[in-house]
Amino acid sequence: MTKIQGIAEILGIFPNLTHGRRSRRLSLEELKLVERYRELSESDRIAMRYLVDAMRSVSRF
Repeated sequence: MTKIQGIAEILGIFPNLTHGRRSRRLSLEELKLVERYRELSESDRIAMRYLVDAMRSVSRF
């Protein structure tokens, strides 16, 4: 779950996850993920949000 939260925070998909947490510098790998996410089309970004949300709901059990 932590890895998914980290990715979601980096991509800004669920901005409320970062509420109350300190900001930190992104690693090189995280910066590359952000860059690749920004290159996605709007429909791909929406699909990514659904995917991350589904992964979060499955990992609760």
